[in-house]
Amino acid sequence: MAASRLVVRDGPSASSVNRMLWGSLAVTALGMVVLFAGVHQLWVVTAIGVGSMLAMAAVCLRLLLPAMAVSVIGIALSCASLMTALSVTAGFTQEITRAMARLNGHVLLTKYGLDFFEYEDVADQWMADPRVTAASPFAFSMVAAVNVMPEDEPDTDADGQTRGRDPAVVLGKGLDPERATDLDGLADVLDGGDLSALRPGGPGRPGAVLGVGLAQRLGLSVGDRMRLVVPAEIDGTQPKGAGPPRHAEFHVLDVLRTGNSEYDRNLVLMHITAGQALFFREGRVTGIEFELADPEQADEVAAQMQAELGDVYRLSTWRETNAPLLIGLQQIRLTLAVVLGLMVVMAATSLVASLLLLVRRKRHDIAVMMAVGGDRRLMFWVFEAVGILAGLMGAALGLMLGGLYCVVIDNYRYPLVGDVYPVDHLPVVVSTTDAFGPALVAILLCAAASGPVAVIASKVGILETLRR
Repeated sequence: MAASRLVVRDGPSASSVNRMLWGSLAVTALGMVVLFAGVHQLWVVTAIGVGSMLAMAAVCLRLLLPAMAVSVIGIALSCASLMTALSVTAGFTQEITRAMARLNGHVLLTKYGLDFFEYEDVADQWMADPRVTAASPFAFSMVAAVNVMPEDEPDTDADGQTRGRDPAVVLGKGLDPERATDLDGLADVLDGGDLSALRPGGPGRPGAVLGVGLAQRLGLSVGDRMRLVVPAEIDGTQPKGAGPPRHAEFHVLDVLRTGNSEYDRNLVLMHITAGQALFFREGRVTGIEFELADPEQADEVAAQMQAELGDVYRLSTWRETNAPLLIGLQQIRLTLAVVLGLMVVMAATSLVASLLLLVRRKRHDIAVMMAVGGDRRLMFWVFEAVGILAGLMGAALGLMLGGLYCVVIDNYRYPLVGDVYPVDHLPVVVSTTDAFGPALVAILLCAAASGPVAVIASKVGILETLRR
């Protein structure tokens, strides 16, 4: 109670503060309504951000003494910034992991040599393991994709966009639709919503699925024809220039939108039998992709597979395959935590100046409390409680502000340049650690920063202060 009386305003706040509070709340609420209505414009996000910060500042100025309000505002803004930054980096990691699992699984099994014919038995064997949710054999090769257009067809489409005649060297991948359906989220990134576009060869041409970026590069759309070309020496069985390249024509039956620019610009999917015929001319595969219920068990499952299947097979996990990217994300996350964490430190140390000013102004009240029976230990804990209370208020306001920012970013889906970033929008994932970690650190720092000032307050001279 004594600590709260030291930080709360003695009288009503100025009318300008009240007007700022209600005006900023109105701007924030209106911006949220417009955002959820589907207006994803930068000015809407800016209005929400500025309005919410002004509303938080107005609340502090209305309830607290000005000196304490400044410290609490700094703590709240630093906690909100750190929480938002950590949530964005966590979103990047999760989105990249999900994208890798959709098309590469969590554990990759390949075989030394060119004789992986027993893939069906191996896939069935490990699908019985409860930790494995999908086992998808695949055939893989580098191919050249060419738009098959009649010579008399114009080089521009109806919209005036140039249609690509030049080939693009991309990744060709054959999948078994029945097994690949179990890969979480794979069907969701196809415009058609299922894998029926992976049509095997037969009476007609086999079907192919192109990444949306690749379709734009080649000027292809659903229903068009394309040719995939595989040089004879690319599989390593013949020397360079030994023979004409293998090729086949496909019908484009669907478009792939993974959100990962590398896949969207450089991937062609087809039925596994079409891939085997084009890449190898025999019924073998490149490997098997296993998806797990818990990606964190990838190392454990890979080690068990290696022990049971033998050294003729090679196992790798999603962490090993994408180690450079994941290490880069961890370094970015650590850098952001350190840099923005310094803001929390600065905000907590600014509390020292506010508490020193408070001690100076309340010296008479401190002396009176000590004269009527309060000891120095009581004075210490009163001012220590003031620092902790300021930390709690700043952390609570920071949690609310950071949570609002995360909701806004998640709904706004800020677009990113596909040639630079591996995802097409700014992702956000809020975890308990990212939310409450900065808040807890801020409270602890405020408690530590207020300790020396509490010692000064406990040493105030009773008689000297009352005589003044």
